[in-house]
Amino acid sequence: MEIFNKNFFEERIKISIFFGLVLILSFLNPFKLSAQSEPQYKLGFIPASISEIDVAFPMIEKWKISGQVDVQLVSQGAYTNSNPYAYVQRFVVRPWLVYSGFKHMKFYVGYARNKKYEIKEAGNPEILERRLILMGTYMQKMVKGSLFEQVRFETKFFDDKNGIKRTIPRLRGRFGVNHYLKQKENPIFTSQNISYYTEIMFKFPSKDYAENRFDILRQSVYYSAGLTKNLTVLTGIIAQMQLRSNGSQFDVYYGPTVALKWNFQPKIRETFDMVSNDVD
Repeated sequence: MEIFNKNFFEERIKISIFFGLVLILSFLNPFKLSAQSEPQYKLGFIPASISEIDVAFPMIEKWKISGQVDVQLVSQGAYTNSNPYAYVQRFVVRPWLVYSGFKHMKFYVGYARNKKYEIKEAGNPEILERRLILMGTYMQKMVKGSLFEQVRFETKFFDDKNGIKRTIPRLRGRFGVNHYLKQKENPIFTSQNISYYTEIMFKFPSKDYAENRFDILRQSVYYSAGLTKNLTVLTGIIAQMQLRSNGSQFDVYYGPTVALKWNFQPKIRETFDMVSNDVD
């Protein structure tokens, strides 16, 4: 398919990011409209890949409480390296408690352990980061699909590259759409979906770490389908633009994402509304 052609994909990503960058720069500096001798912001493109395995299981059924554990591996290239598998960026373990007692709504409490590895070519230091997460998702059913909105509040705890302990709250909002594909007779894959979402994140660090509140703008398009009654697969592409803590460098990550999810209780349809494609 043309969408997976590398050159086609990169050109579309750069066009999308350009318009997103114009919007964000106008938000960051609404009064700095005069011409400058040097550009205030720099833009760099970094290929990346995300591989994830999720396992969901029941816990206390009468209270509508279930659990999930995600394991994620992220790799990346660099500004001058177009291989998204060149370096291991991070390894993540993320357990969740899920409450689904309300119609169309789910609430999550999570913890994430992110081991970030040093990548000198990309300027990434080695960091062990922990997160506490509160999240809520609301879904509206449609005739041939669904809409979902998600709000996530998380606090990141880590020692920065200078050994200073940091505590950074972050607010994330996501809007997504799931399109249910037509089911054929005797299909190999069942309950097929084409989905996409847009997510924006704002961080609230101390002034000595970063002055800007904007953190990440992310877009993802993916296909998902059931392999068995318990196992679902996701494959797609992701693009995100992130402002580094120096306040002058935007990094654009783009590349493939793949996830497998095992539900101990069989599900008719899995739409991956809460999939965490974290590349930051």
